[in-house]
Amino acid sequence: MRLLTGGVAHVAAIIEEDLKDRVTGLQKSHISGLADLSASVLATRNVNTGEWISIIPRHADEKSRERYISRFLSNKLIKPNLVMKGFIPELLSMCGTNGKIAILMLDQSKISDGFECLMVSLKAGERAMPVAWKIVETKGAIGFNVQEELLNSVLDMIPSEVSIFLAADRFYGTSALIDWCKKQNWQYRIRLKGNLIFQHDGRDITSEGALKEKMTELIAARFNNTDIATNIGIIWEKENGHKEPWFIAMECNPSKYRTLDYGMRWGIECMFSDFKSRGFSITKTHLRHTDRLERLILILTIALYWAVSTGMHSPKQTKQKSLKKTLQIANIII
Repeated sequence: MRLLTGGVAHVAAIIEEDLKDRVTGLQKSHISGLADLSASVLATRNVNTGEWISIIPRHADEKSRERYISRFLSNKLIKPNLVMKGFIPELLSMCGTNGKIAILMLDQSKISDGFECLMVSLKAGERAMPVAWKIVETKGAIGFNVQEELLNSVLDMIPSEVSIFLAADRFYGTSALIDWCKKQNWQYRIRLKGNLIFQHDGRDITSEGALKEKMTELIAARFNNTDIATNIGIIWEKENGHKEPWFIAMECNPSKYRTLDYGMRWGIECMFSDFKSRGFSITKTHLRHTDRLERLILILTIALYWAVSTGMHSPKQTKQKSLKKTLQIANIII
C-alpha cells in the first residue's frame, strides 16, 4: 500500500493517474508499481535499487520492498513496447510532428558488460525520447533480424496518417534495412560505410571511390549482388567539424541540405547520455537478464518523460537542456 504523504508519494500518485488514462496493457497493480518506481528514480537519479528501497512509497519493511522491485522487473506481463504505445500520441505532439512527420532515430548503445540496447527514439528538439527498445546479450553490432522485429513494433505504434523519417548510423547501412524502409514508404537518411560496392552507370564503384572522383551524389545506385537500389548523397565538410565523409542513403534525389539531414540523429546520443553519465547511470546496474533490463529502461523512460516535460518552459522552446538540469527543475515537484 502506498504512503499517502511525502514528495515521492505525491509524484507517484500523479504518474499513476496519468498512466490510468493511457492504453498501456498494464494491470492496476502494474500501474501502481511503475508509478512508484519511476517516482523513486526521479528522486534518486540512478539505478541503484538499494536507494529505491529506502524511499519507495510503500507500507512495507525493507525486505518486502526489495521483493516488490524484483517482482516488477521480472514480471513478463509488463511489456515495455505496449506501454510506450500509450504515450505515442502525446510524444508526437511534444516532438512537434503536428500530425505530419515523425523523425525517428535507430541506434544501439552498451548498457553493461555483455549487453547492448537497440533503441528507436523520437526526435524532440535537440534530444530524443525513447519509443521502443530491445536488449541483446552481445558485444557487437545487433543484426537486421532484431532491427526488423523492433521496427515492426514501432510500425504498429505510429498512426498510419503520420509520415516517418528514419535516421540511422553506418552500422545499419545495409541493403536489408533500406529495402525495409522502402517497403514501408518511410523517408530515410542512413549513413553507409565507405567500402560498400554499388553498381552505378554500368560499373562497380564504392562510396569512397565516388568521393575520390569528387562526386556529390549517386542516383539509383544498386547494392552489389542485389536488386535493391538507393540514392546516395556525399559530403565532407571539414570546416564544420566533419572528421570523416558522410555517405548518406536516401529515398529522394540528393542535395547538400538533404544529406545534412542525417545530422538530426545526434539527438539519440543526448538521450543515451541521459540514461548514462548525465542522468541515471544505467551502466552501473547489476541486472543480468535481458527482459529485466528492458523493464528497467521502461522505468527510466517514464522518469525521463516526466523530467523532460516538466523541464519544458513552453512549446516554443524546443532546445532541451541536459537531463541533469531538467531533473533539478523536476525537484520542484518532488
